[in-house]
Amino acid sequence: MADLRNVVEALIRRPVFWRADPPLPTVLVTGPEALAAAELLAKPFEDAVPYAHVKEGEHKSIQALVEALAGEQGELGKPVGGSLLPPPRFPLAQFVLWARKQRHLPPPGNKSEDWLPAPGTHTGYRMFKERLKDWQRSSRDSDRGRRTSADFLARAATTWVPVGTLAVWWFNGPADLVGLAPWVLGLLVAALGTTGQAFFSIRGTLFTGWLRNQPYIRRDPFEGPAKYALRLANAKGADDDADVKRDDTDVERLLVHALMRDLREAYKKWIIPWPSWGRGLYALLLIEVVDPDGVNARFLRLVEETTRTTGLLPPMVVLAAVSSVPPGPPIGSAELGRLPEVVGRWRAAARFRVPDLRIGIRATDVPAVGEYPPVLPRRKRALAYWTAIGLLLVLPFALVFWVQRDRAAHCGGLQWAERSGTECVGIVNAAGATPDDLFDGAVKDLVKKIDANNGYAIGSGRYVSVVLFGEFSITKTEANDIRLSAAVSELEAVEEQQRTASTTPRLQVLIANAGDNFRHGRRTAQLITELAARDPHVMGVIGLPRSVEGVSQAIEELHLAKIPMVATTATADRIGYVGDSADGKRPGQPSPYYFQVGPTNFREATLGARFARRMLLADVDKPSAVIVQDESITDQYTKNLADDFETALKAQGIAVKEPKDYNVESGGIQEAAVAACGLKPDVFLYAGRASEFLGFLTSIEGSGCKDAKVLAGDDVVRAMADHAGEIAHMKQMEVYYVALAHRAVWNQSATKQTAFISDLLAGAHPKSSDDNLILTFDAANVLYQAASTAYRAGAQEGGGLPSRGDILYRLTRRVWNGSSGKIDFGSADLHAPVDKAFAIMKVDVARAGNPKPVVRCGSLDATEPPPKDAVCAGLPDTADSQPK
Repeated sequence: MADLRNVVEALIRRPVFWRADPPLPTVLVTGPEALAAAELLAKPFEDAVPYAHVKEGEHKSIQALVEALAGEQGELGKPVGGSLLPPPRFPLAQFVLWARKQRHLPPPGNKSEDWLPAPGTHTGYRMFKERLKDWQRSSRDSDRGRRTSADFLARAATTWVPVGTLAVWWFNGPADLVGLAPWVLGLLVAALGTTGQAFFSIRGTLFTGWLRNQPYIRRDPFEGPAKYALRLANAKGADDDADVKRDDTDVERLLVHALMRDLREAYKKWIIPWPSWGRGLYALLLIEVVDPDGVNARFLRLVEETTRTTGLLPPMVVLAAVSSVPPGPPIGSAELGRLPEVVGRWRAAARFRVPDLRIGIRATDVPAVGEYPPVLPRRKRALAYWTAIGLLLVLPFALVFWVQRDRAAHCGGLQWAERSGTECVGIVNAAGATPDDLFDGAVKDLVKKIDANNGYAIGSGRYVSVVLFGEFSITKTEANDIRLSAAVSELEAVEEQQRTASTTPRLQVLIANAGDNFRHGRRTAQLITELAARDPHVMGVIGLPRSVEGVSQAIEELHLAKIPMVATTATADRIGYVGDSADGKRPGQPSPYYFQVGPTNFREATLGARFARRMLLADVDKPSAVIVQDESITDQYTKNLADDFETALKAQGIAVKEPKDYNVESGGIQEAAVAACGLKPDVFLYAGRASEFLGFLTSIEGSGCKDAKVLAGDDVVRAMADHAGEIAHMKQMEVYYVALAHRAVWNQSATKQTAFISDLLAGAHPKSSDDNLILTFDAANVLYQAASTAYRAGAQEGGGLPSRGDILYRLTRRVWNGSSGKIDFGSADLHAPVDKAFAIMKVDVARAGNPKPVVRCGSLDATEPPPKDAVCAGLPDTADSQPK
């Protein structure tokens, strides 16, 4: 017998979540021991599932039977202890029951014995409507109603709290809202959604739309609940009129169908989180049928009939003890012991079609049963449901909180910027002002000024955009790391260029942060490319100030996108080359989209070697030199400059001793300086970075190298802005360096000064790095002037914004008089400037550390004749342009 009850357990066990609910049978048990057998099969499940036992003659009508099953105190709606889930709820059935009960209730105030108004009349309708409201209100205000309300509030919250938290993210994106506003709006979405869904669920109005679609006494469109309930109350039923057939009234059909619909809602797999997800066992109904014309028999017939008519399969197993099998399709009359076999055949048929819901079994006796303890509620599915609910509540909130914190701490939700570690890389002001928490100090202040200027430019409606590519989130690891002063100087230059460019078109400056040491150069260039593809205002990129790997990678990406680039202080000979040569050992070809306003390393190394031999070491018969260089593999500048120094020194007849290397990442500058001093050269050539220059000079000073002569490359100009006075007071050496651009060179020329240079000579930007300041101003001006000329030409022809091809054409066809001197990109493939002005500066203690020009080569103006100094005669622009 234990196997027979296992069959029942298999029937009421719900399949796994992702499988559809199967049809469930009505097991008709006949024979002399039918009731005892049915009770025996049902007994273990009484406390494990929604369960009801309906005895013969217990109810006088279908209405009373449905009331017993699904009314406010109905058996199927009682809580199942230990199930961890709320019981099924029957709002549809209870609404129909309430309407039907009104015809039998005493009239209010005994004013009229026939108080129930007729449908379509106003007499007594208001009283009926108030009674409906009182019933709904009392249902909510009772203890059970309050528990139901709390339950539905919790159910709604599992949907709307995640939606509200996601709304925080959404509002903080497209709406560009900051601070508490996204959280307020997210909480509002969650509160309104939870309240609205809970309200409609508690009142049942989420389901009453079903009353318009069912086939029995259908609710009319736009018919209010009270009017529909009044029509139900007036409908004739089997107990109201002897002429009405007892088994053929739509009222009874509606009652039974509403009961089954409510039960189906309790097991429906909603898209939103709902307890139906966690129900692991179907409902079980035990019903006794003795009189084939009685209420219980009619109830079973109505269940079958409404199922056939509507296709709604009730999620309930019915065990019916019947005196005889009702008419219908042949289902056999197997003995009770063959129940597993019969159920197996029935389930096999159910896989192919909706089967007849009846299974016939005959019980001639009740066999002895073994130990079969009560079945406990299945909790695994319920626990999985609550786990999912917990994740839905916690994970979206945690995710949104983390994303919000991440956005606020780094990028603030910027479309064209990405977080990498503690840095925000990419374009930080493409869609609006830069978030306040991205940068600090002077960088932050200058970016704010640029953003304010951008507002004026965009507001004019006629503007072009230039991207400043630099490193603005510098991690300063030591006191002598003066890259920050270079970045500040670049921002000062573009801000002044932007502010003073007051003609049409106006200038928008987009700040592209490539990260500390340009390590995110490639990704930043990709983001620029994506923006430029969508925004036709973007004319080109300026900056790219250092000859390091990240900048080279950025040039490659921008080259592929055909975006014009004007570099500032990058000077490596082949920094603008892309691709590989045929032998794969050298850079391939110069990018036609790359321009630089500063001279090449080869040009400055050649001047440095000539200056060393002809001026510093003119009286030395066999001069010697030592080159100190940074061997960092990612730094193209230092290795290239050291090689150019060696080539140029040897060409001047200076013996080059063994070079001394150090690595900026692992240190070693002190050891390299001491070793170089031990070689006793006539001149030291420094081909390193600015951050180690002061340490190098200090080590030379302390090593006993008397009357040392030091000539450094252009990068150290950044150290001069912060340490010129300290360097000038060193007793054991003379310090010279190459300056790509310096305000002081204009004092030695009668050439007309630009307005920017005039301001500098009058004391503007006294703490800035002149190389970065002046060359960045020129780069911005050159690109803006090319874009402005193309813009005005297009306006005259009735066109729109110029193309980047127009910009490229104008960059190669014009000579500018810049603040760094003449700017002529010439006709060579590598767009290095022709006859670019630059100087060798000396640190002078008499000038309070302010350097003075010793030699200046190149023209400050297109009309200025070449300098008469023989050191400058025939000075090559690039390695390829030197005489063979």
